[in-house]
Parts: sequence; C-alpha cells; structure tokens
Amino acid sequence: MKTFRNVFLFSVIWFFNEAVFGAGPADSLTFIGHSSVKIATAAGKTIYIDPFAGAATDYADSADVLLVTHQHGDHNAVNLVKKRAGCLTVSNVQALQAGVYQNFTAGDIRVDAVPAYNANHPKNACVGYVVEFNGIRVYHAGDTGKITEMADLASRDITYALLPIDGIYTMSPEAAMEAVAMIRPRFAIPIHSMPPPDTGNTATLARFLPENRLVLSNGETIALASTTGVRGTKGRPVRTTLLRNYPNPFNPATTIVFSVPERGFTTMEVFDPSGRRAAVLVSADLPEGEYRVSFSGEDLAAGVYLARLSRGTLRRTIPMLLVK
Repeated sequence: MKTFRNVFLFSVIWFFNEAVFGAGPADSLTFIGHSSVKIATAAGKTIYIDPFAGAATDYADSADVLLVTHQHGDHNAVNLVKKRAGCLTVSNVQALQAGVYQNFTAGDIRVDAVPAYNANHPKNACVGYVVEFNGIRVYHAGDTGKITEMADLASRDITYALLPIDGIYTMSPEAAMEAVAMIRPRFAIPIHSMPPPDTGNTATLARFLPENRLVLSNGETIALASTTGVRGTKGRPVRTTLLRNYPNPFNPATTIVFSVPERGFTTMEVFDPSGRRAAVLVSADLPEGEYRVSFSGEDLAAGVYLARLSRGTLRRTIPMLLVK
C-alpha cells in the first residue's frame, strides 16, 4: 500500500509540474532505503548509489551510472542492478587511487569522489560522492563520521546532502546536524538511520532537526529542483527563484524556500485545490536574500495546494501536496 501511495503522490506532483511549468519529466530521486538511492535524470539516465535495500522492482531500470561507497555488504549489492551498455561503474577502489580522490563523467553526469571515514570505515576504504547533473548537486556521504573535509563542500553549493545518522556505525543525528552546518546544502536528507535491514528508526530520525531537513520514507520519490543561476560568485541571488517546498508531500506543515536578487515588494500566497486563497505568508518590501517561510495545513483538507511568489509582474508557482 505504501509503495502505491508513494507512486500516486509523485504522479500527482509530476502532473502539476507539467500543468504549472509546461516542462517535461523532472529529475527525481528515490530513497530506496538504508543508503540505497536511485536518481533518474530528465534526460532518461539512471544512477544507483549503494544498492542493497528494497526489492528487485526498485532496480528495474538499467543503470547508466552505478556507484558504491565501500565494500560492506549493505552497500555493494551490485548483483541487484542491471547495467546498460557503457555503464559507468565506480566503487571506492576506482574512486580513491594512491590517496587521490578521482572524478568521472558519463555524458552530462559528473561524479566526484570525496572523503568519507570514521572508526568503523578506514579512510582508504570508503568514499562519498558528489553527483552533478542539470545544475543539481547531490552529495551522498557514504558511511562516515563528521569530518573536517566536509567544510570543503560549502563552496560547491550542494543541492541535496544525504547523510547517515545511525550513531552506531556512522554519525549521530547531532553530529550530522553539525555536518549540515559545515556543508550548507539546500536540503539535508537523513539516511542509514539504523543498522541493516534499516526500516527507518523513528526515534533517531526525530533527533535530526536541521532547518532544511527533508525526511523521505523508504520507497519515496521526489522531484529535484536545480539551483543553477540562483547565486552569484559571492553567494548573492542573481534571479528570483522559488524552490520546491520541503517536505513534500507534507502533514501538517511545510517550508517554502525562495530568493530575490534585489529589494522589491514581494507576496507569497497559497491557494487551495479549488483556486481560493488559503493563506498570505508574505506581503512586504523585502531586501535581496534567501527566505524560508512555513505553511501549516493543520486545519485544511488534503489536496494539492499552489504556492505563488509574486514580484511586480513576475510570478513563480509550485505545487504542494497536503496528505491527511
């Protein structure tokens, strides 16, 4: 039932992306479970990282890129994955050569290996990856502790950081929150919340509370939002941007992120499924910067709500799915 619900919810969000933006299929990320992740790009490429969790159907699409952070059995079940001709396959063995972290390309996909280690995972036997495509940068930390090298990622403008938080073999939730402050990603997604089989430890997840957290259930798929062009070389917004809210779907509350490049009168409104205005979240003269506003659907009916950012004649709209 959960799998069907997740597929249905993603289909609704994808449909509204089509209606609002007039775009084709979006880049997406599926959290299969534990540390296993699938990325599907808008160009039709499939990327798997640390295959292990889930069922055979979670690996039904053949891989164009297959990444393994280390050789523990709950991260390297490559037998689950079918590969397309020319598939880029990288493990820690290829990613770290004579102490040098390597980078790889597969068409328009770039993969950079980065440090990952702790007492349970030697530095020479484990890596993380930054995967870049369509202006999106996904950082999969592998099995790691909080390490000083994470500060180097702050300049990479990481869009989504996937961080292990079990506190046994990897970082604790509290250490992972400190890592978020070092990396400064747009969204922080907790993974590996308990040892395998890792069905998702609710108590551990509840301790991971960065402002930009995005908690995904096993099997859940989200559309990915690019940050390309949002910030200039000094971290200043260079255009008006409305990013996807998180979490989405949500119940009862969600956070909406937007940026404006210069001072101007700005409104943020939310409209219900019938088109009636449900809330005005912002109505003010805002200076240049990035903003986060919260919206609560506690007293509202389930359905697809539209968040609309307006500045003069400029409009930006995103769909948000409230579930009950």
